[in-house]
Amino acid sequence: MHRRGHPFRLLVAGVVGAVFAILGVATAGAAGAEQITRERVDLTIQRDGLLHVVETIDYDFGPVPHHGIIRDVPIQVHYDSKFDRRFPIRVVSVNGSAGTPIQFRASTKGAWTSIKIGDPNRTITGVHTYRIAYDVRGAMTAFRDHDELFWNTLGSRWTVSRNNASVVVRAPARITRVLCYSGPVQSQNACDRAGARGAVARFADTAVYPGEELSVVVGLPRGTIQPTPRPILHERWALDRAFSVTPATAGTTVGALALLLLLAGTVMWRVGRDRRYAGSAVDVAFGSADGADQRVRPFEDRDSPVEFTPPDNLRPGQIGTLIDECANPLDVTATIVDLAVRGYLVIEEIPKQGWFGKPDWKLLRKKDGDGLLEYERVLFDALFSGRTEVTLSDLRQTFADDLHRVEEKLYDDVVNQGWFFGRPNYVRGVWTAIGVLVVVLGLGATILAAAFTHWGLVPIPLFITGVVLVAGAHNMPRRTAKGHGTLRRVFGFREFIDQSEKERARFAEQKNLFSEYLPYAIVFGCVHKWAKAFEGLADQAPDNLGWYQSSQPFSTFVFADAID
Repeated sequence: MHRRGHPFRLLVAGVVGAVFAILGVATAGAAGAEQITRERVDLTIQRDGLLHVVETIDYDFGPVPHHGIIRDVPIQVHYDSKFDRRFPIRVVSVNGSAGTPIQFRASTKGAWTSIKIGDPNRTITGVHTYRIAYDVRGAMTAFRDHDELFWNTLGSRWTVSRNNASVVVRAPARITRVLCYSGPVQSQNACDRAGARGAVARFADTAVYPGEELSVVVGLPRGTIQPTPRPILHERWALDRAFSVTPATAGTTVGALALLLLLAGTVMWRVGRDRRYAGSAVDVAFGSADGADQRVRPFEDRDSPVEFTPPDNLRPGQIGTLIDECANPLDVTATIVDLAVRGYLVIEEIPKQGWFGKPDWKLLRKKDGDGLLEYERVLFDALFSGRTEVTLSDLRQTFADDLHRVEEKLYDDVVNQGWFFGRPNYVRGVWTAIGVLVVVLGLGATILAAAFTHWGLVPIPLFITGVVLVAGAHNMPRRTAKGHGTLRRVFGFREFIDQSEKERARFAEQKNLFSEYLPYAIVFGCVHKWAKAFEGLADQAPDNLGWYQSSQPFSTFVFADAID
């Protein structure tokens, strides 16, 4: 680890060193001549390459009180484009002159180990001597023709001047060459004195200023250090190496992804599939005699005969929750319209005012909520709590909590009907939580693997699997055989509303069907198709629309837009 420098770099380093020197002298003067009056470093090279260091520091604090000193020891340098070289140290002891507090704490951060010496509850002034002993591993380097120690003896983090700096190196064999550098970092300036006699080398410099360092080089015969010294290298982190693509990492990642997705898919398929009654299509829809059931098969035909009435007189909110396994505002909207059709309230359209106004609607209470299902009653009471009328605009800021309670009652209803094995929202929540947990584990494992290894790709399949579980949580609520059979019949009724043009035309003469089935068209998402079935009625109201009042002439499509 020899120093190399460019003349221009040396010029800049010299200027910087001079500036530090001036600032150091000025600071020392301002602080009452705070400085290191003498610093001696004894280095002992052992046969196994361990470097034992003893630093003796005479520190003059001047008249300004201090708690102690901080000695920063460099433990890492740049080695090449990929690695840093490290010099792990172990502090052996800290001693001091009489009256000098010697409590210490060593901590490592980045390329430095800091030895903080002093008493946080006591201050000192004047001259105090510190003796710091520590061992260094990895300091020796083997070259083709010699073993070498290159060591920065004083460090460059002192903020005071160091006078009378000296270094003594004791080796286990005759020293064959010596070099010494003093000055700013990367300086090639020689120190004041360097020489060797036998197995001992001595170096000295009169003054080393703040930000400067004193480094020594000692050469020994090849083979002096046994075993042959090797640098302790630490690979610098790089994105391309952390997520290195090799046959091993790529193969493991692809295999793990395939295995985890297969496992997740299998679990979700088996746990999240509906049950159905065994037997014919009629048995599936209405139940078999023995009640035997089985898991719904993949790609099973779900076609159902057209039904002209809602199965078992189910209400729109129930049907909407059964279909998508979710109680949502659409189901509540359909329920409000259904309550109006059944005479519990009247919907009055309020035209918009001006060019930039917005239309509004007023709900007028017509009778009490007797005979309603639980979720319908909660909704009705929330709309008309202590009042007989309310506008939708009044509900925008206050209805969120009420809406949530209605949705909760809808979930209770579909479970009480025996259509689901568990509350759909709870089931989704559990699987979402599992997915999020897997995502967090995958993300954490990826970060750790990328930080400390080249295998950052390998945990990514765990993260992807978690995302798949979160995305698939919506489909995890599972219907019972009864729920699946009812769903088949609901699909048959939806066929009538959505697709059966001839059947609808035949039933169009029964005008009461337009309003009666409109709430179901809302949950099926086919309001306009349902209105189209009545477009040939000369834009006359197809039945008694006393539940909906508008200032505009009746038109099925205008009406459908308003309902949407």
